[in-house]
Amino acid sequence: MRPDRTGHLQVMAEGVTLTLREHDQERLTKLAEVRKDKAVWEHQRKYEQSKREYLGEDVLKDTGSAVVWWLAKNDDHVEKTVADLGLLAQLTSAANDTDVPQRLRDLIPQPQSERPDLKAMDAPPASFEREPTAADHFEAFLAGMGFTDGDVRRGMLAKQIAEIIKTQDRNETAEELLRRFDPPASYAPDDEATDDTPPGL
Repeated sequence: MRPDRTGHLQVMAEGVTLTLREHDQERLTKLAEVRKDKAVWEHQRKYEQSKREYLGEDVLKDTGSAVVWWLAKNDDHVEKTVADLGLLAQLTSAANDTDVPQRLRDLIPQPQSERPDLKAMDAPPASFEREPTAADHFEAFLAGMGFTDGDVRRGMLAKQIAEIIKTQDRNETAEELLRRFDPPASYAPDDEATDDTPPGL
């Protein structure tokens, strides 16, 4: 230290260290972690929103769009794509909560258990037959893909399709899919995709 011409002291120091109290340091550390978690959560949410928009508004907009998308990914399997037209029609109908177009219904594969029974054909017709729901079409799609009961892929697909349906304001249909194919006992909601409260807050 030395006085300057104004009569004040001029002080210089090196290696200054600032030490916070323990609870202040913990608070700053937690705030830093929350900011990082929030940034990651926002990126994941934007990615999932973008993916849902891409599937719902482009890929699964209608059967034609789904076929074009499928061919773009499997250009060497044209015959398989033609064979899967019924499955694609069911998937797009389920995603949009609509019935399969009449012109495509003959292409829908029937599971073995749902194929006509010649003996039953002799029975008198039922007075009332329930119209198939979007969940019924989705069930037929899963069966046609070979995803039998107990296959974890059934629940995964149901969750993805339900998220797309919710963007179309079809919450009841989305809930029906989740109840039927991904019940609460095995379904843990994705907080990052459905909860607008960032983790840690």
